[in-house]
Amino acid sequence: MRWWWLSAALAAACWLGVLWPAPVLVFVAVLGWRHGRRWLVWLPLLWCYGVVQLHSGVSMRLPASLEGVTLAIHGKVVGVPATVNEFRFGRWRYRQRLTLDVWGAPGWPGTHRIRVNAYELPVRVQAGQQLALTVKLKAPRGVYNATGQDAARRDLAAGIDARGTVQGWTVLASDHSLDHWRQWLSDRVAEQVSVSPAGRAILPALVVGDRSRLSSELWQQFQITGGAHLLAISGLHIAIVAGWFWWLGRWLLGPVLQRFFPVLSVFTLQQLAWGPALMAALGYAALAGFSLPTVRAVIMLAVVAGAQCTRVAVPLWKSLGVALLLVLLLFPLSALSESLWLSFGAVAAIAMLVTSHDARKLLILLPVVMALVSAILFQQWSVSAPLANLLLIPLYTCVVVPLALLGSLLQQGWLLEGAATGTELSVWLMASLASWTGHWRLPLPTVTSGVFALLALTLLLISALPFPRRLVPLLLLPWLCQRPDPLPDGEWQLVAFDVGQGLALAVRTREHLLIYDTGPSWPGDSMARRIILPWLARRGLTPDRIVISHGDNDHAGGMKVLAGMAPVLSGEPERVPGSEACRAGQQWDWDGVTFTLLWPGPEVVSGNESSCVLQVSGVGSSLLIPGDIGKQSEYRMLGSLPRADFLVVAHHGSNSSTSAALLRQVQPAYALVSAGYRNRFRHPHPQVLQRLGNAGVTVLRTDRDGMIVFRWGAADNVPLITTWRQFRERPWHRPAAWRFW
Repeated sequence: MRWWWLSAALAAACWLGVLWPAPVLVFVAVLGWRHGRRWLVWLPLLWCYGVVQLHSGVSMRLPASLEGVTLAIHGKVVGVPATVNEFRFGRWRYRQRLTLDVWGAPGWPGTHRIRVNAYELPVRVQAGQQLALTVKLKAPRGVYNATGQDAARRDLAAGIDARGTVQGWTVLASDHSLDHWRQWLSDRVAEQVSVSPAGRAILPALVVGDRSRLSSELWQQFQITGGAHLLAISGLHIAIVAGWFWWLGRWLLGPVLQRFFPVLSVFTLQQLAWGPALMAALGYAALAGFSLPTVRAVIMLAVVAGAQCTRVAVPLWKSLGVALLLVLLLFPLSALSESLWLSFGAVAAIAMLVTSHDARKLLILLPVVMALVSAILFQQWSVSAPLANLLLIPLYTCVVVPLALLGSLLQQGWLLEGAATGTELSVWLMASLASWTGHWRLPLPTVTSGVFALLALTLLLISALPFPRRLVPLLLLPWLCQRPDPLPDGEWQLVAFDVGQGLALAVRTREHLLIYDTGPSWPGDSMARRIILPWLARRGLTPDRIVISHGDNDHAGGMKVLAGMAPVLSGEPERVPGSEACRAGQQWDWDGVTFTLLWPGPEVVSGNESSCVLQVSGVGSSLLIPGDIGKQSEYRMLGSLPRADFLVVAHHGSNSSTSAALLRQVQPAYALVSAGYRNRFRHPHPQVLQRLGNAGVTVLRTDRDGMIVFRWGAADNVPLITTWRQFRERPWHRPAAWRFW
């Protein structure tokens, strides 16, 4: 267990980033030294190593003073550029996603890795090119909510120091590097299976890790059915290829070598089989461009192989512990990456499959384990996920991946066509499963409840563990009993999601839920799919009514994702399919809380001025949500506007709204601004913030605070306010600084 303790110390240091545990671990090490456990000396050293690596990674990010500034830099294209055709702003355009190693930026010394988008460049960028660029960058930040990915942590784990857009570029040099060859192979594979839409999109992703041809619909289909991990070359794929070559070496290559080279008879066939297995794993990692997930998987397999090839029997779990510690020593910040734990879990599960005496049970439960791990790490969950993995993992393991690799390396079109047929079958299976199980819903597990569920599955997998099997169902109770805290009659809770430059709110009463706006969407995805759906699934909630203020994308973009869940009201029903018009005077009561629409009236309005203005009144507190209405609409409503304790600032804080007259009429104590970080509209406007400050209003902002949860009705009638960037702040959310506590 010592290897696991050492790995845990290093991983925890990277997550926490504080120094106070180091003296405690020094004390533990001294006690351990006196009792003969000298390995404990490494605990404080590994903790300090993890903290230093975390601080170093955070300090490499783009300084705040350079955000939004046009920079002239030099860089080299890393990996295969992803070219995407997308329909945006009423027309089709192509966009390239580039990963670059850059240097020469004034005020930002050293070499840094960045990810940028390049729009409609005259000539497309190629892998391996060296460029002179002008770029506008931001430090990694992203939105931050109770659900959805933490972009700042993800980029820190991947070594990404900034993101932004390319303003201009010039090619300085080109080379025929590994990435250049990978790009050629990707194009060649896609060309040979061009008659198969699924094969053309999926096979380049499986061969060289190029997912640029995956349509948004196909990617979402894999996500919904729990098979997205099959499209990213990681520990699962490396283990698949290594497993195939291990069996080939065991039953074919090993006996032939021992026959022609008798000196090799000193090794068992199992030992000889690890040679071709590791060579195949290394070759596949090269095809993937030696991405971090593949390198980690090769290291873990090498450690397991070394343990298996030694004359001294080494337990499997000890080998895995050594492998994990070695990976963390080489790539400490990968402890922050979900892909590390998914890759490690895949390698561990397949290693158990090879050595288990009850492989059939493991084959059945492995898809369940993978589906549950994906639900915890990536917040993607579906009733069909275990069954989809049960069908797709053998299909990709036995058919698609072997045929795709052999066909691409040998340039045999018939093999690639066979692999493409397998991908078409997988897409059909996923579509069928989604249609059969689309109306079934299970709560998305939290980290805590998911760990208990994984423990239950582990007890079923490993029968040797001493635990009464009849008590295993009790471990599922934390997952099955997930519910939000109950609210008394007459109280309401507001959840403001951090959706960037947009608006998405949830108003909850004791038994009901209202969704007001759904945030923006873009080709292939939306904030509603990334944030709102996982939030609903994790809490086991379903909206009873949806209000879409008006038809602009930043308010109605995610409506397609929530379509069919509840009746929909909208200020522009002609722009929001399936909705009915909201009109002043409409009212309903939920659990002692009254919801009243104040605008629009009978007159015809459009655009921002058609926004549904909603008042929520509970026991001793009220909320006003004005959408995007401007000052002219505010003036027309002044005589009928009630006082409100909490105001959602109209139009993301634009100076065209939130007049001083409105503030005098409403007299809010708190105000919420939903806007994107450093957005191009520069919302909220300084004059709006000044008017709010002059009125004595406490301002909450999603761009600064992340997701915000507001509840009026606590002790002494003081509201409970939770701002996610303060309540759940992590070291990578703040500037680099040494912290003891």
